[in-house]
Amino acid sequence: MSAGVPDPRPAAPRRRERWWLHALLLLLTFATTTYVGAGFAVNFRPGLLPPGGLAGGSLAGLVRGALSFSVPLLAILFAHEMGHYLMCRRFGIDASPPYFIPFPSLVGTLGAFIRIRQPIATKRQLFDIGVAGPIAGFVVAIPLLLWGVAHSRPNLNPVLEEGTILFRYPLAVTWAQQLTIGRTFTSEQAVEHPVFVAAWFGLFVTALNLLPIGQLDGGHALYAVLGRFQRKAAWPLLGVLAFLGLKWPGWWLWVVITLVIGVNHPPVLDEDEPLDGTRLAVAALVLLMLLVCFAPVPIVML
Repeated sequence: MSAGVPDPRPAAPRRRERWWLHALLLLLTFATTTYVGAGFAVNFRPGLLPPGGLAGGSLAGLVRGALSFSVPLLAILFAHEMGHYLMCRRFGIDASPPYFIPFPSLVGTLGAFIRIRQPIATKRQLFDIGVAGPIAGFVVAIPLLLWGVAHSRPNLNPVLEEGTILFRYPLAVTWAQQLTIGRTFTSEQAVEHPVFVAAWFGLFVTALNLLPIGQLDGGHALYAVLGRFQRKAAWPLLGVLAFLGLKWPGWWLWVVITLVIGVNHPPVLDEDEPLDGTRLAVAALVLLMLLVCFAPVPIVML
């Protein structure tokens, strides 16, 4: 996720980066995602946590299982943010390297972001920077998804306990299942490999960022395509998301965030100039990415 478009001000000289802070946050996020990944690894292979406690061999197996979640997940998030960062550098726009957000619960992170420190002058720049992240993350997530689907296994004991968290699958997962194993399954019907869980979260993050509201990546893309007409589409689209919150309350969080940051996208200099045909084609591709990554109810807790 990019941190939005700064207020138009004179460009400041490129500042020295606090690389130690970026490295520390990445290291902490690696630790928290690996910690959480151990739980996904044990869920997939209970023998990694033997009743007698961990010994040398079982500890090494548990660590490998945990890394099979954290490394793919961080690869997807890193690709997403570097897509934004490198596109900023291409246009000579001052932006920070990625800040990762460690969180010792859920999936071990709240994601990552970059800070864009200069105004984005044109819709062309805004569009390219906005879509580069989701496209890069999606490209990394798809092969991981295919591998994770192929290495998940049927759930032979589908009795689910209270408090079990289930992931609802978007269309991309269904297609991956049909391509790799020739059939579909739901979260209840499978024991999901940690790589699959990481890829699923990568698709979820892609869908979140591509929501065409506010200053999310999808909001940047929508404004770049529609220009000033984005202001007419903004509130109806936010209303659709609020309606979806009746099915999954998590969407209401993004409604609130959008209301706080701003529903209407800040203007750029050329907001009435249409995008070229190539970028419009990429916009259609990005819309397809949103549709195949989006699940109206992504997470269910029993």
